[in-house]
Amino acid sequence: MKPKISIITIGVDELERAFVFYRALFEISDEQIGAGEDHVAFFFDEDFSFVLFPREQIAQTAGKPEALEGTPGFVLSHRADSPEAVDAILERVLVAGGSIITPGTQSEWGYSAYFEDTEGNIWELMATPVAN
Repeated sequence: MKPKISIITIGVDELERAFVFYRALFEISDEQIGAGEDHVAFFFDEDFSFVLFPREQIAQTAGKPEALEGTPGFVLSHRADSPEAVDAILERVLVAGGSIITPGTQSEWGYSAYFEDTEGNIWELMATPVAN
């Protein structure tokens, strides 16, 4: 895997408070912000975005019952070229001593998987659908 960080997702305790802070810090236009009930995404360009996500939900993503001390507070996301590339990276994760949290799964957003490195840090691998 030649790492290219496409998305950084950080865990927050209060989504609205964090949004106000990062909105002011980044000085970004409304057209570059996307939001849902459980997240806010700042889109800087086609290749990078920064996402605010509830800390409790990051804990769930990491397979932890709750956001306790030691639960990762962020997720690094790598965009792979294809679902096959995602699966090939997962194979290397296991060989290198990491563990798979969620195997490759197809959704409306594309094909993605989550793994944990040997230190408990969480990575997302994704292959997004090709735009028509």
